Amino acid sequence: MHGEKIHFEVLGRSRKALAPGDLFTFSIKTRGYFFGRVISPSMPEDHPLTSSACLIYIYAFENSEKRIDLQSIDVRSFLIPPLFTNRRPWTMGYFQVLENIPLTQRDVLEKHCFWDVPFDRYVDEMGCLVEKKIEPCGSFGLASYYGISEEIGEALGLPVIAGPEDY
Repeated sequence: MHGEKIHFEVLGRSRKALAPGDLFTFSIKTRGYFFGRVISPSMPEDHPLTSSACLIYIYAFENSEKRIDLQSIDVRSFLIPPLFTNRRPWTMGYFQVLENIPLTQRDVLEKHCFWDVPFDRYVDEMGCLVEKKIEPCGSFGLASYYGISEEIGEALGLPVIAGPEDY
């Protein structure tokens, strides 16, 4: 049932703990492989979302194989803005860690920006006020794997296959 309403292919389920710098891949059914990085695998206990929130980047790089030359991407080559998710994309098998490559200053945005809808303001990854919008600007909330699929599908111009009733 899940497979019909999501753009992701199942690659292999994993319960392995995530680490900063984990390079992961996912496959879009009608396309190839795309890649992302785990920036922070969890947040502090007092985080406004949840301590299990994971900050990730998803890059605008596509390949027909599960490999990427990290020199081909940079901190500004995003397919979608940075986002928070939980471990479900990995435990469901949609995201697969390829390897861990320690993060450098070049790999992480100098300042994160998210739109905090309930409070009508911009915040950083810790929920602290940001004076003005800084691109790329994501949404300050926890994205489900359905939500990530939908956002990626929209960025790639794919048809909508999940409806609001699926969230």
